[in-house]
Amino acid sequence: MCARRSENDLPKLLIIAGLPASGKSTVARRLAGAFGMPVLEKDDLKEALFDTVGFRNYPEKRQLDVAANAVLLRAAGAVLDAGESLCLVNNFRRDMEDGVRDFLAAHPCRAGLLLLTGNADVFWRRYAERDRVGARHMAHALPDHYPLLPGEPMPDTAISRARFREIFEGLGMADPRVGCPTLRVDMTDPDAVDFNGLTDRVSEMLGIVKGSENE
Repeated sequence: MCARRSENDLPKLLIIAGLPASGKSTVARRLAGAFGMPVLEKDDLKEALFDTVGFRNYPEKRQLDVAANAVLLRAAGAVLDAGESLCLVNNFRRDMEDGVRDFLAAHPCRAGLLLLTGNADVFWRRYAERDRVGARHMAHALPDHYPLLPGEPMPDTAISRARFREIFEGLGMADPRVGCPTLRVDMTDPDAVDFNGLTDRVSEMLGIVKGSENE
C-alpha cells in the first residue's frame, strides 16, 4: 500500500464502461493517448485465455471471464500502487460493482467512470455485424467450445435482439455504479462526439492538469 498522499498527487484511474459495441476500445485509445496512459482491457486478457486455455462448455467460458476480470483488477492495482495512472476498460456487470468499490478503496487513486451510453438497438446491430464479418476474436461468439475441432465449420452465431437484452442490458452493463464520479457520453453516433470537449471534461473529472500525464 502506498503512503498517504494528497488527492492531487494520487494516480488517475479512468474507467471506461458501457454495453458491448458502444465504442469502449476506440474511446479508450483516443483518451489514453491524449493523457499518456496505458490501457488495460478485459477483452485482451480474455482472448489470451481463450487461446491458451480454451473452453469445452459455457460454464468453462464463464470461468475464463471471471478469471480475466480478476487478473484485470490485480494488474490495475499493481500499476496504481506504483503511482502510475491508467485507463481500465470493461463492461461491468451489476454483480461486479461491489468488487470494483472494494478495489478503489484498496488502491488510492483519483478515479472517474466514463460511461458510454446510447441507443441499445444500434449497439446490438453493431455487435451482430462485428461477429458476422469476423471483426473480433471468434471465441467471443462461440457458446459451447473453443477452439473449433479440425474441419468443424463456424456455426451461426447471430445474436437476437432479445438475447442481447438478456445477457448484456439485463446484467446491468448499461448503467454500472461503482462509487466514483461519472461522465456519460452518447455513442449512438460516434462521429457526432466532440472528443476535444470530452477530453477536457475527463481532465476535469480526474483533476489532470493539461500535459501533466505526458511529462
